[in-house]
Parts: sequence; structure tokens; C-alpha cells
Amino acid sequence: GIKNLMSKSRVCYYYDADIGSYYYGGGHPMKPHRLRLTHNLLLNYGLYRKMEVYRPHLATDDELSQFHFSEYIDFLKKISPENRKDFLHPLNKFNLGEYTDCPVFDGLYKFCQS
Repeated sequence: GIKNLMSKSRVCYYYDADIGSYYYGGGHPMKPHRLRLTHNLLLNYGLYRKMEVYRPHLATDDELSQFHFSEYIDFLKKISPENRKDFLHPLNKFNLGEYTDCPVFDGLYKFCQS
């Protein structure tokens, strides 16, 4: 039954230490450094011993294209805080930017690959 299923369940934990180095901007609620803090709690409390711990690889363009159009992937490669004003139409099209849930920040493409 369910009890037997639960006893065989495993928790998989994916963590990349670099993910905590990104900064979404002051007004955004996501603070990637919190991921680093959570990871430290898992280590200090020994919870990692009860999990399968993995470090994800950076997704290739082929892997990303299984979920996103190539136009969007190319856009993510080009966009940066410095040039975002040159991409106003694509920013609106893809719903990225300052007043969205998806800000443009340094390293955005690599972050998306993670």
C-alpha cells in the first residue's frame, strides 16, 4: 500500500553553488543567496545524508529547445542590463524586464541553463 511506497521514496536534491551568486535586483522577492543559506542548513543538520544530492549540468541549446523556441534562447543569450533598451519589443514579447517577475540581470542566460 501507500506505507510501502513511502518507505521506498527517495528525495533528490539538485544544487549548484553558483546559483546563489545571481542578483535579481532590489525590488524582486527572489533572493538567490537564500538558496545558499538553505543549502548550508541541509549540510549542518545532516539532511543531505538522507537525500540523493546532484549538481545539475548547464543545459545545452538542444536541451533548452525541448522547452523553448530558438528565438527565445537566442534572445536570452543577447540580453543584458546594459543593452536591454535595445530590446524593448522582445522584452515585452517574452515578458521580461524591470516590472515583471523575470528581470534582466548579469548572467541571465547561464542562470537559465542551470
